[in-house]
Amino acid sequence: MEGHSMDGRKSIFRKISDGLRLIAGTVGSYMGVVSNVLGAMLGILASILVICIIAGICVYIKVLPMVTEAREEVFDKLVNLSEDDFIMNEDTVIYDAKGNKVGSVNAGRYTYVKINNISPYLYNGYIAVEDKRFKTHGGVDVLATLRAGVSLLKNNMKITQGGSTITQQVIKNNLLTQNQNYTRKIAEIILAPIVEAKFSKDKIMEFYCNSNFYGNRCHGVESASQYYFGKSCADLEPQEAALLIGLSNSPSRYDPVANPDNALKKRNEILKIMHDQEVITTKEYNTAVKKKIKALQIAEDGTNESYVTSYAIHCAALALMEKEEFKFQYTFANKKEYQEYNERYSDTYSRKCNMIRSGGYKLYTSIDMKKQKKLQQAVNRGLAYNKEKNKESGKYALQGAAVCVDNNSNYVVAIVGGRGTKDAYNRAYLSARQSGSSIKPLIDYTPGFESGVYSPSTLMTDKPIENGPQNAGGSYRGNIRIREAVERSINTIAWQVLQKITPKFGMSFLDKMHFHNLSYVDNDNLALSLGGFTEGVRVVDMAKGYSALANGGNYSDRTCIRIIEHVSDGAIYKNSEETTQVYSEDAAWLMTDVLKGVLNEPYATGHALKLGNDQICAGKTGTTNSGKDVWFCGYTKYYTTVVWAGYDTPRAMPGASGAAISGKIWKDYMDRIHAKLEPVDFTVPETICLASYSSDGSLISGTESAGTKERTSGTDYFSTLILAEKSEYAELLEDVQYAKTVLKKLKSFEDITIKGLEDYYTLKESYENLRNMISAIKDDDVRKSYATRAKNKYDSLQDETVEWDKVVKAYEKYQSEENEVLARESEMRSREARRQKQKDTRIRLARARIRKLRTYEHLPSNADDLIAAAKKAVEACKNYPEYSSLKASLEKNMDYILNLPENAASPRPGDTPQPQQTPQPQDTPEPNEREED
Repeated sequence: MEGHSMDGRKSIFRKISDGLRLIAGTVGSYMGVVSNVLGAMLGILASILVICIIAGICVYIKVLPMVTEAREEVFDKLVNLSEDDFIMNEDTVIYDAKGNKVGSVNAGRYTYVKINNISPYLYNGYIAVEDKRFKTHGGVDVLATLRAGVSLLKNNMKITQGGSTITQQVIKNNLLTQNQNYTRKIAEIILAPIVEAKFSKDKIMEFYCNSNFYGNRCHGVESASQYYFGKSCADLEPQEAALLIGLSNSPSRYDPVANPDNALKKRNEILKIMHDQEVITTKEYNTAVKKKIKALQIAEDGTNESYVTSYAIHCAALALMEKEEFKFQYTFANKKEYQEYNERYSDTYSRKCNMIRSGGYKLYTSIDMKKQKKLQQAVNRGLAYNKEKNKESGKYALQGAAVCVDNNSNYVVAIVGGRGTKDAYNRAYLSARQSGSSIKPLIDYTPGFESGVYSPSTLMTDKPIENGPQNAGGSYRGNIRIREAVERSINTIAWQVLQKITPKFGMSFLDKMHFHNLSYVDNDNLALSLGGFTEGVRVVDMAKGYSALANGGNYSDRTCIRIIEHVSDGAIYKNSEETTQVYSEDAAWLMTDVLKGVLNEPYATGHALKLGNDQICAGKTGTTNSGKDVWFCGYTKYYTTVVWAGYDTPRAMPGASGAAISGKIWKDYMDRIHAKLEPVDFTVPETICLASYSSDGSLISGTESAGTKERTSGTDYFSTLILAEKSEYAELLEDVQYAKTVLKKLKSFEDITIKGLEDYYTLKESYENLRNMISAIKDDDVRKSYATRAKNKYDSLQDETVEWDKVVKAYEKYQSEENEVLARESEMRSREARRQKQKDTRIRLARARIRKLRTYEHLPSNADDLIAAAKKAVEACKNYPEYSSLKASLEKNMDYILNLPENAASPRPGDTPQPQQTPQPQDTPEPNEREED
C-alpha cells in the first residue's frame, strides 16, 4: 500500500512538472512574440525619431533667420518698455508736394480707462472667446500655437488660423506691425513672456480693451461703448459686451449699422460661448439673446478732413495693401468672383485705413496747394449759379468734382470732391457716375484704332440701329468719318465700333488702367460705348485714363502718395516709377489728334473751350440722359484735368451739357495754370504717316512719316505700325467674336432640362458639340472657363438621369465605337482647320513682307530689318508647297532693294495697301442709358 501510494505521489508530481513545463513553454512562446512586437515597435519609434530630428533640423534652418530677424525687431521694444507703449500714437500728418503740413487725422474717438472701469462681462467674455487659458499661461498658449502650426502645414505654409493669446494680441496691436507673417508671429512669442513678467494680468487685459478697434473711428472699449450705446463701458450689459467682442474681430463685417444681420448673428454666437464658459448665467443668456441691436452712433467732433487728406488716406491705404502684396482685380467673370474679391478687398482696405487713422504715419503727397486752391475756386465759380441746398445736410444740391494730373510726373496734383471745403464726402474718388460720351475715347475709339480695324478717316454710317442708341436731337447724318463722328459725339458710330471690337476688348483697356467699379454684368454690355455702366466710373479714374492718352498710351498707377513714413519704422513705402503701355503710342496719338478737333472745329461739341495763349489741347465732352451727369475730360502736354457735375442723387438737368457746365470749369482752371507755360504740341510718332485715303477711309498712298505736316482735304493720319500688325488684331477679334457665338450655345446648354430618354440622347450630343466648339477658342482663360461651365452642367444633369442608366448603358455600348470615331474625326477636322488657317496667315504675311521690299525707290535705313522680317516670314512657310515660289520672289525683291541708290526713304506712289472693309452694324441689345451730347 505504501509503495503504491509512493508511485501515486510521483505520478502527481510528474504531471505537475509537465504542466509547469507546458506553461513555461507557452509563456516563452508568447514572450518571444511580444519580444518581436516590441522590437518592431522600437524600430518604428526609432525611425520616427530620426525623421523628427531631420525635420527639426530643416525647420530650424528655415526658422532660424526668422527668429534672428524677430529678435532684432523686438530688441528696441524691450529697452524702454512702459505703459506708454500701449497708449495710442500721435496724429497721422499729411504733407503737400513742398513738404508743408496740409492736414492731420487724429486717432478717432479714444478714451483710456482702467480695468476697474470696464464691465466684467466684457473682459471675461474676451477670455472665453479669445483666450480661455489667459489666467494661467505665461503669455503663450502652447496648445493653441501647436494647432495653428498644424493648420499652417495643412495650408501650404499660409497663415489661416490664429494661435495668438490676448497678450500676443496686445503686443501686435501696440508694438508690432499688422502684417501677417512668420517674423511677426515669432516676435509675438518672444515678447509675450517678457510682457507677462513686467505687467500683471489685469494690466494686460486693460491694455487689450483699450487698444482694440471697434469700427467707426472708435479705438478702445470706452469710446466704442459711448458711440454705440451712449454709456460707459463699466455699465455694459451681456448683449452689449458680446456685440463689442464680435465687432473688434472684424469691424466692417460686424458693423451693427452697416451689417446688422451679421452683427446679430455674431453677437449671439459669442453669447453662447459666454454662457458655455459660465461668464453669464442661463437667465442672463436667455434675456440677452432676445435683445435687438440698437446702435445709437453718438459721435463727438473729430479732426475735420479735407478733400486732400481724405484722398491721401485712401491712396495710402492702397499703397500699404500693395506693399502687403494684395492681389488687386478690376474685372470679374461672374458674381461669385466679384463678391469673393470684394469681401477680401473691403476687409483689407478697412484694416489699412484704420491703421493710418489710428495715428503714427506721415503721408508725403504730390498735391500742389496752389493748383488745389485754383481748382477748388474754379469748381465753386462754375457752379455758383445754383444756390439750392439740401434741407437735411445743408450742403449744396448741385455738386461737382475735379482731378488734375501732372502728365510729366503722373502724380495727382489737385483733387476737389465738391463745392466748398467743408464737405467730407470726396466725390472725386468715392462717387461712381455714368460717364456719357466722355468714355468713348477710352473704350471705343482708341481700342478701335489699336485693333487696326478703324482709323480717323474710316467711313461709317450714322443711322437708326434696332435696339441701339439714339443721337442727341434724334437726327442722323448718314455717311460720316470717325473723326467727325467723335467731334460731333455721334452715338451710333461709337456703338458700332464697340460692337465690332467687342465690349470685352474695350473693357480690357479699362482693366489695365485700374478702373474701379467695373461690373461683371457689363462684360457684354454694348451700352458701355456711351458710358452706360452698371456702377459708373470715378473722376480720378477718368483723369488717369486721359493722362495715359496724353502720355502716348503709357499708364501710371501713381496717385498722390510719394512716401509713407511711420513713427517707429521710418520710410515704409516709396512710389515706383513703373508704367504700363496700355495703348500703343500710335493709337494714343491718333486719338489725341482727333480730340483736338473737339475743341478746334466750329461744329464740335467743345468748340468754345479752346484754351487761351494758343495752348494746344484735346478733350471730350460727356452728357448722360436728361443731363443727370455732365463731364469734360481734357489735356495738354502738361496737365490732364477731368471735371464732373451733377446731383448726389441723380436727377435731370434740362438743357445741361458737358461743355456748358463742366467744360467751362475745365477751361477756367486750365487757362489759369497754363498762363505762363509755352504752347507745346504732342510728339508725333515716327510710324505715323499723312496719306490720302479712299472713299471708305482706307490708306491710298503715302507712308512717309508725317512729322509736322498738317492734314489737307482728302488726307488723314495713319499708323504704318498698326496697319502692319492688323492681321494679329484681326485674328484676336475673330476669336473674340467666335467666343461670343460659343457663349450663346453654352447658355442654351445651361438651360437644358432632362424629361425623358430622348432628352438624355440630345444632351450627350449637345455636350459633345459644345465641347468641340469650346476647344477651338484660342483664349486660354475663356476656353477653360467655358469648358468648366459646360462640364458642371453636364455632370448635374447626369445626376438627374440615374433611373435611365440601364437603358443608356445598353445604348452606349452599341454606340460607343461609332461615337469615338466621330469624335476623333471631329478633332482631326478642327486641327486641320487650324493648320490651314495658320498656313494661310503665314503665306499672306510672307507675301506682304516680300512686297514691302519693292515699295522703295531709295535704299531705306532699315533695309536689313525689312529683309530679316521677310526672310523670317518666308522661313515660316518652309513646309508648304508655296515655299519655293516665295523664296524665289524674296530673292528677287532682295536684289531689288539692295541695289537701290542711298537716299531718304520714300514709298512708290503706285503701291497701296489693301483697303479696309467697312464694318456693318449688327443687332444689338438695349443700352442702359441714352447719350445726349
